[in-house]
Amino acid sequence: MAFRVTGALSDGQLYEVEVTGRADRPVTGSRLVAAMVEAAQQGGVLVRPSPAEPPVVVDGGDVRSVLALLVERSSRILGTQGAMPRPEGVHVAGTVY
Repeated sequence: MAFRVTGALSDGQLYEVEVTGRADRPVTGSRLVAAMVEAAQQGGVLVRPSPAEPPVVVDGGDVRSVLALLVERSSRILGTQGAMPRPEGVHVAGTVY
């Protein structure tokens, strides 16, 4: 279930990545975002896949946790394309399902 995410990081840098759902390569398209995801995995960073769920550790094989990290670390998610996770799986502010 791969999909593309376009966003802007807090410093204003734009990125476009494909979230792959593969633990060995969770995102492609941006070395900076790939490094951010890898560091979050290794550091045991907690994210909330949805407001109703408890925090989980970022896992490159878990599309929901990777997307939650992108939402947390981005100043804006500018767009998504492809097979988005179901609404109960991930909450992206401003997304109409």
